[in-house]
Amino acid sequence: MKNIFKIFFSIWTITGIFLLTSSFSLSLNHAGDDKPWVVPESAKKLKNPVKATEDNVKAGKLLFSKHCKSCHGTGGKGDGSKSKELNTPCGDFTEKGFQSQTDGALFYKTKEGREDMPSFKKKITDEEELWTLVNYLRTFAPAGNKVEPDKQKTTVNEKKNTTENEVKKSTATEIQTTKEKVVIEKKDSAAMLMDSVSALEKSRIEGVLKLYEKALNASDTLAITALYTSNGIFIPPQAATAVGTDTIKASYKQLFKASKLNVTFSIEEIEISGNTAFIRAVSKGDHTLLENSQKVPEENKALILLKKINNDWKIYCYMFN
Repeated sequence: MKNIFKIFFSIWTITGIFLLTSSFSLSLNHAGDDKPWVVPESAKKLKNPVKATEDNVKAGKLLFSKHCKSCHGTGGKGDGSKSKELNTPCGDFTEKGFQSQTDGALFYKTKEGREDMPSFKKKITDEEELWTLVNYLRTFAPAGNKVEPDKQKTTVNEKKNTTENEVKKSTATEIQTTKEKVVIEKKDSAAMLMDSVSALEKSRIEGVLKLYEKALNASDTLAITALYTSNGIFIPPQAATAVGTDTIKASYKQLFKASKLNVTFSIEEIEISGNTAFIRAVSKGDHTLLENSQKVPEENKALILLKKINNDWKIYCYMFN
């Protein structure tokens, strides 16, 4: 186990990359600005194809922190560190006037921009990411200012997100059941209670791998990316190492353009040390080459390093052969 954690810290040192926080003004709501922002009717009617799942909202939060927070502030009130440098006010995302806009209008303004608000159609080229950002903007609405969301929230990703939600609910139920059973059986002994905590953590880690398996077989890039830490590492055997959210997402997208996977993971070992852990597992199944529909047997050994962040286990490094 010591050798494996030496590998862990070596990888951490070699691939240490500091994500630079870029700042820009997402001035979607110009409070006090006399010039209205005209949004085409066709844009207002656009429906958000990305469901506001917990993982997708987290992905939107990462984008907001990277691109928007410096002007709009952590709470979306337009009080970011750079807001005073702008010629136009950033607006308050918590106001009902802002939240009453359609998802399509927010998407259009984010993509096209105007004046101090830059256009992001070149900075964020993946429209799904822009839609996840819209989902996160909705979280700023106070309870009294909640606006009925677009009813048509499921189009492009309905099937894959439904599958993902079912897996999450099933995993959460299994984890809760395991926790209750372990605590009841071992609550009379302090030593046994420590064992129960370890068993619970292992159950939660198993749940992460189960979510990864489902997302991998569904070619669900967003769900996979949400399972990694923001500075995570993906090391495929015959491709470049991917470090950080954006490069990891691009790497999986490239994989899913070429193949459709159908694999099952079996865990050989789980070890936990504080807020770090590793899984040694085997994946078996097949993958189908999309260009010619050829089915190829698949069997790999995987080593997955995890970190516990805000009480959630996240994949820090995934490598396989």
